[in-house]
Amino acid sequence: QDSKSLDTYIQSTLSALYPPFEATAATVLWQLFNVVDKLYQGDGLRCLIDFLVPAKRALQCVQRETCAKYTGLIFYHEGWPLCIHEKVVIQLASLHRVRLKPGDFYLQIAPAGKQLAKLVLKCLSRCGQGMEEVAIPEAMYGCVFTATFLEKLNCERENFPLKSCLLTTGSVVYRTPWKNIINPIFV
Repeated sequence: QDSKSLDTYIQSTLSALYPPFEATAATVLWQLFNVVDKLYQGDGLRCLIDFLVPAKRALQCVQRETCAKYTGLIFYHEGWPLCIHEKVVIQLASLHRVRLKPGDFYLQIAPAGKQLAKLVLKCLSRCGQGMEEVAIPEAMYGCVFTATFLEKLNCERENFPLKSCLLTTGSVVYRTPWKNIINPIFV
């Protein structure tokens, strides 16, 4: 029964963060199981307490602060900015098998210690070799989904300016121009 209530809590948490859940479930559940296996040695309860609960708070903060400027409008994609219908924008796990091209990046909520999670941007390093992880301070969560956010990061990246955000659906990766993500569509 405990595992059933754990599964219920995980699914209700993810369905609230990534609607419509029938479209995003396969992707976010697979990513979460990947986190459970790789970082928590299969311990779902520890992953829930140390990662998913703090990740939920951080993701709700991103969503609340990002959507605040659109009060009174109805989003065409109800999960924006965390997802755009079935395409997940903020990943729960690293995209290890994805080969990044210059200009590519993705957003991930990552474990940051016991009962902590942080939002990070992952991209090729400035020299084009290896991966770079940029931690996004919580004070900036409300401005991540803006053109200014990426412009500020690109000021320091002359050789490889960031322009395409990677979105996922299952194992499929979509390279999407940042301007297409930061400009939501309304009903």
